[in-house]
Amino acid sequence: MIILRPANLSDVSSLERLAHESGPMVSSLPAKRSHLLNKVERSIYSFEQEVDSAGEEAYLFILEETLTGQVLGTGAVNALAGNQEPFYSFRNDIKIHSSRELNVHSRIHALTINHDLSDHSQLCSFYIVPALADSLYPALITLGRLLFMTIFPMRFANEWMAVLPGIADKQGRAPFWEHVGRKFFGIDYNKVEYYNGTLNNTFIAEMMPYHPLYVALINEEAQAVMGLVHKEAELQCNLLSEQGFEPDKYVEIFDSGPILIAQRNALSVNQNIKKVELTLIINTTILRTYLIGIAEGNSFKACLVQGLLEGGKLHISQQNIEQINLSSEQKVYCIKL
Repeated sequence: MIILRPANLSDVSSLERLAHESGPMVSSLPAKRSHLLNKVERSIYSFEQEVDSAGEEAYLFILEETLTGQVLGTGAVNALAGNQEPFYSFRNDIKIHSSRELNVHSRIHALTINHDLSDHSQLCSFYIVPALADSLYPALITLGRLLFMTIFPMRFANEWMAVLPGIADKQGRAPFWEHVGRKFFGIDYNKVEYYNGTLNNTFIAEMMPYHPLYVALINEEAQAVMGLVHKEAELQCNLLSEQGFEPDKYVEIFDSGPILIAQRNALSVNQNIKKVELTLIINTTILRTYLIGIAEGNSFKACLVQGLLEGGKLHISQQNIEQINLSSEQKVYCIKL
């Protein structure tokens, strides 16, 4: 069975492998062992804390094949995107320029650097090995984290978001960065994304333009990719969109990838979650796939099972119960896929 569970110290080497595989597509998972070790230690500490409101906590999950122990994917949640330092983005604004004397009234599209989203809870560090991209396991990583956030609402804000990578080629050339960011930093896109994942964000405030950028003055190649998601992130984008996340007026500051936003209470996972009792299935009735979440104290794990939901009971096989080390009559949270 493949499960989603909190990362522990023995996963660091596997996380380093996944970080190398994901490359700059997942800037919050840089291939730097010391950073990954700190990320795991911070996650362990966060799970151990009794939390009344969202703060500096950051939770890191891994996707594990239980028989072999192989790590196949990862996903994280920051309780607040900007708790320790501001979370920067570009906001799409409209600037009004008018002259009564000339009888001219113009609405000009501009990008303004801001940290409006610092108080949002942030989904990040999503990656799954390519062999599982067409399976249900990407949904396990995404919905599993959303289920965790729903079960433990005190640990998170009411507004959630996810930053998706924008357009860049295999050589690391991002049109938006080339025509905007490079003019202020003078370094490659891949390098600035690495800095973004390993350094604090003060360098953004120090180097990025303070005044609004008028979009009409930006090169057309850069304008054409604003708000577009990278092909390799379309899977994650679709999973979040199906739950109710939507692109708002914000884009990522380096490649202008979309930032998806949602209110917790408006999400499908919040409306469809059920707390049920596990029971053994008796017959071979047509089964459906369910994502189940198991909360034990402050910890959490999730997996996919085949079963039948009837009232407050989820009927699954003895094999499934043994695979996830549970007992019949145990209470779990479930969502039908």
